[in-house]
Amino acid sequence: MKQVAVLAYEGCWAMGLFSATDFFRIASLLERHVGVERSFAVRVVSVEGAPVLAAGGHLVTPDGGLRDVAEASLIVLPAIEGPRLAGFEPDARVLAWLGERIDAGARVLALTTGAAWLAASGRLDGGLLATHWAFVRQLGKQYPACRFVARESFLQEGGRYSTGSLNGCFDALLDILAQERGDRFAQLCATHLLVADPHRLGPILPGHRNHCDETVLRVQDWIESHHAQPLTIARMAHQAGVSERTFKRRFSEATRLPPNLYLQQVRIDKAKKLLLATPLAVREIAAEVGYENVSFFVRLFKARTGTTPARWRAGS
Repeated sequence: MKQVAVLAYEGCWAMGLFSATDFFRIASLLERHVGVERSFAVRVVSVEGAPVLAAGGHLVTPDGGLRDVAEASLIVLPAIEGPRLAGFEPDARVLAWLGERIDAGARVLALTTGAAWLAASGRLDGGLLATHWAFVRQLGKQYPACRFVARESFLQEGGRYSTGSLNGCFDALLDILAQERGDRFAQLCATHLLVADPHRLGPILPGHRNHCDETVLRVQDWIESHHAQPLTIARMAHQAGVSERTFKRRFSEATRLPPNLYLQQVRIDKAKKLLLATPLAVREIAAEVGYENVSFFVRLFKARTGTTPARWRAGS
C-alpha cells in the first residue's frame, strides 16, 4: 500500500486538502466494490503534528507529523490563500522533507498557489508550473527560476504535478490513479466524481498540455468540446488561424501527437466514460463521440485498448 501525505499548514485552503482526501476515499470504496486491495493509505500531516488554522478560519487536526510520512510516495500540497503569498516564507523543515521525498522518487501534486512550495524547493528550477491565473505574475516575480502559467487542468514534469484549478486537482489525481490501477479503474473513478453528465468530463490524456503554445492550447480546448463533429485538419487550422502545414507542425511539436491522433484519443476517452456511466449501446456511443461507422469505431477502440468496447465495459 502506498503512502499519501497531504500537507496541512497555516493559511492553506482546506477545500483542496479535503478534496484530495475525499478523492482517495472514493477510490478505496471503488476498490472494495470491485474486489481489489486498497492502493493508498492517506494521512493529513503538519510539520510536527499540531493542529493548524486553515484559510477559512477552521482548525484542521492532522493525523501526524512529517516524521510519520517518511516513506510517502505521493505528497499533496494544498493552495495558499492569495493574500498570504506576498509574505510567504516556506518552513525549512517542510522544504527539507519535500526535497528528500522528491529525490527518493515521490510524486508531488501542488494545487494552484501551492506551486510556491515546489518552486521554493529548488527541485523544479527552469521548469514549467501551472497555477491560478490571478497569481502567475506574482509567483513569477517571487520565484524567477521557474516559469508559471495559467492552466484549467494540470501540468506534469516527471513526477511533479501542478494545477491551475480545483478541477485540475481531480484531473491530476485521476492520472496518478491510472498509473497505479490502470486506465479502466481511473475512468470508473472519474464517472463517480460526476457533477454533470459524462459528456462534460475532461479527457484523461496526460502530458499533452505541457507546452506554452497558446494557439495550440485553444485548439485543444476546441477539439475536446467539438469532438463529436466532423473535424478535419482544415477546420482545425482555420480555428488556429494558420495554414494547414503550419498547424500540423505546431500542434505536433507542442503536444507530441499529430492532430488526427489527438482527436482519436479524445474520442476514445469520451467513449470510455460513456461506456461506464451510461446504458447507451455501443452504436449510440460511437455516434455520440463522432463515428458514424460503428465497425470502424470498434476496430479503433480495440487498437487503442486491446479489447472491444463491450468487453471493456464489462471489465473483461
